[in-house]
Amino acid sequence: MQTFRLQALPARTGGASNEIQLVHLTQGACLLDNGAASSEGLYFIRSAASGQGVFSRDARGHAFTFTHDFIHYIPLVYELCLLGAAGKPVLRVENSQRGDTYELLNLIRAEWESDRPYRLDMIRDYLKILLRQIARCLPAPKTGYSADRKTGLVRQFLSLLDQQFILLKKVTDYAANLHVTANHLNTTLKELTGVTASEHIRRRILSEARMLATHKENYSMKEIAYHLGFEDKSHFSKYFKNASGKNFTNYKKELSMEA
Repeated sequence: MQTFRLQALPARTGGASNEIQLVHLTQGACLLDNGAASSEGLYFIRSAASGQGVFSRDARGHAFTFTHDFIHYIPLVYELCLLGAAGKPVLRVENSQRGDTYELLNLIRAEWESDRPYRLDMIRDYLKILLRQIARCLPAPKTGYSADRKTGLVRQFLSLLDQQFILLKKVTDYAANLHVTANHLNTTLKELTGVTASEHIRRRILSEARMLATHKENYSMKEIAYHLGFEDKSHFSKYFKNASGKNFTNYKKELSMEA
C-alpha cells in the first residue's frame, strides 16, 4: 500500500482505517458529524475509512491521503485522531489557519509532482508542520473522569512511547510506568485509537527502523539495531521479520528504490 497519495476529487475518498486524509474542497459540500453541510474549505478526516460518502457527488478539490507510519509516528497525529472519541470523525480547519495550511498544501503538491531527490521526506516534513497548524484549531483538553480519563491515559502512553521506545518494548513496561494493568492499557488504546498498545509499540519501532534505513548515512543493520536498543543485529533481524513479515535487508532495498 502506498504511504502517501494525492488524488483529485471526485475520486473515492474512502481508504483504510490506518490512513488519514486532508481534503481541500473547492466545490460541493461536506457532511459534518452533526449533520450540517459545509462547503469550500480544508477538512481533516481522522480515518480515511470514514471518508466514504462524506462529500457530495459534485465535489471538486484534492484529497491528500497518508498513513500514520508515513510521518514516522508523531503523537500529534493521534492527538488529532482522538477527536473520534468525542464523535468528531471530520474536523474543519478554522478560517484563521487556512492561509498557512493552503500554502503548505501547495508545497506538498509541488513536491509530489516533481522528481527531485528526497521528495517523500519533504512531503513528510511539510505534513508535520501542517498538522501542527491544524492542532491550533483544537479546543484545550477538558478535565473529567470517564472518557476524558481514557483520553488522558492514551496521551500519557503516546508521550512515553515517543520518549522511551528504545528502552521499553513490552506493554507491561508501559503499563507499570502508567500504573495500570497491561490489559486495561491495551483495551483503552484499542477503543480510542483503533489499535492495541502492543501494535503502537511495534509501529513505532518499525517506523524508526524505516527512517534509519533511508538515512543518507546508509547505516548498517548492526548500527540500526544498536540505535533501536537491540542486543545484536540477529535479535533485531528476528524482531523485524516477525513484526513486519519482511526480511530487513530486502526491505531496505525496497525503500531505497521508493526514495
